[in-house]
Amino acid sequence: MSRSCGIRSRRPRLGRNVLLGSVLAGGLVLAGCAGSARHPAAPAGRTPAASRPAGSASSQPADSPAPCRQWSCTPGPALQLGDGYSTRLWSSAAPTAASTPDRSTPVLELLRGGRHVQWWQGRSGFGWRAALDCRPASAAVPAHCAVLAEVGSHAGVAQLVLLRSGTLTGPSEASVSFDGGRPLAADLDGDGWLDVLGTENDYRPNYATGHNFWATYRFDGTSLRRTGCAPRPTSATPQPAVLLTGACPVVSGA
Repeated sequence: MSRSCGIRSRRPRLGRNVLLGSVLAGGLVLAGCAGSARHPAAPAGRTPAASRPAGSASSQPADSPAPCRQWSCTPGPALQLGDGYSTRLWSSAAPTAASTPDRSTPVLELLRGGRHVQWWQGRSGFGWRAALDCRPASAAVPAHCAVLAEVGSHAGVAQLVLLRSGTLTGPSEASVSFDGGRPLAADLDGDGWLDVLGTENDYRPNYATGHNFWATYRFDGTSLRRTGCAPRPTSATPQPAVLLTGACPVVSGA
């Protein structure tokens, strides 16, 4: 089967949620072309050679510099999480002068009372094309955020991050990638958790001429699981307002 570019993992698509880390481990050059298999991220660094745990977090002194400082990153507005906590997304300059700009992944800073508590680094996604959507703590669910970013030439990734015991953590199965650019986040079932929706492609016969589908993933506080899909014939097709249950595209071939 012909493809536009990249390396794709092939598995049956219904109910599938395989590891985004496998895309990175497959040697894909993100800046040139992103693979589009849908994966929850594995505990691997953001590049094959990296040893940093995926979605790593570290509590550091208040004067600790941002992990993305070499890419001239700057902070966005702080989003309130409750109990004095807030978080903000640091975005890198684009394009960067670094020889490997794809290593500039999204960075979150956790603050309490306006003072630095912790840095959290995303597993993947371009640090200069990211967005942050957060929900403060409620009686039903803890504070959590969706880190949404573009990756490669046309793909995107979503990572769910939770605030628990004063620390930002990203469950290894709470990350998913898409074929069609930066995904979106919304509470699609009214349970208080942010869910994820984005675009997938059937690659028939390749990405450029294939058919696009909306796909929704439900978050249960631990993992993202795909619930279903619906055709997205044009970019103007309205986004789903509820979790989808229709058939998803099946991509076959090695």
